[in-house]
Amino acid sequence: DDSSGTNEPQTFLEKYDSVVWENTGSAGDRAAFIHNPKTLAIYFDACLIYSLEGATETPDGDTITISIQEQGENSMSLNIQFALNPEDNGLFIFTVTSDGNTQTLRRRIDGDVDGVEDVVYIRTNFEVCF
Repeated sequence: DDSSGTNEPQTFLEKYDSVVWENTGSAGDRAAFIHNPKTLAIYFDACLIYSLEGATETPDGDTITISIQEQGENSMSLNIQFALNPEDNGLFIFTVTSDGNTQTLRRRIDGDVDGVEDVVYIRTNFEVCF
């Protein structure tokens, strides 16, 4: 809902700010995007917060660097780089259905010869984990 009085489309981060999505294939695996500051909150056994505009140190000593590649109203693509596990580097594209209830994460890992993987998330009523 654009309450600014203009007809400009919202960005993905504006439209889905703090919406929590749960992985349909892994109960308890949840994620949320936060518009300000631009972050990604992931919950799986613990809440982890990642900057969408730079590097974040993880509890296991890795450094994950994320940059927004493109952002529309219902999709956003992120380039994600892992310092300790560069074989997991790749492009992560998040796309939400027109009804706003389902999100598909399409992961294309740089070194993966099998191609892309799609992970489906559904919108929940959970609150962001921080």
